[in-house]
Amino acid sequence: MTHICASLKTNGTIKVLDISSNPNLEGDYLAQIQDAMTANRSLEYLGLSKLNLTTEMVTPLFDMIGRFPFPEDQVENQLAELKKRDAIIEKNKKLKASKKAEEPVPQLDNIEQITRKTEEGEEIQEWVTVKNP
Repeated sequence: MTHICASLKTNGTIKVLDISSNPNLEGDYLAQIQDAMTANRSLEYLGLSKLNLTTEMVTPLFDMIGRFPFPEDQVENQLAELKKRDAIIEKNKKLKASKKAEEPVPQLDNIEQITRKTEEGEEIQEWVTVKNP
């Protein structure tokens, strides 16, 4: 598991990791997966069935997934960085087509503006980052 998680940190092409029904897992493999998911946001499916996991064991992992508040004062800068990243992705498509070396793509969390209701029922707009969608 150590080698798989080390690979996940740098390999952005892996979308599925299914370690279900694996009785030979030993050590702190969930912490290793959590560490890998912090470094690599490309994983879309994580299979953990039939591992005799408890709520306490998986809660730290699940706490990393979803929408998190994003500071309003950093929105403009993040949107600019996302735009730069998207330009690199488009440039890389052309480079790949001409069989030239591609530029590294920065790994950034997407942000989005959502509308939510406060406890008083008032609708407010806020920015969130989406981690490990």
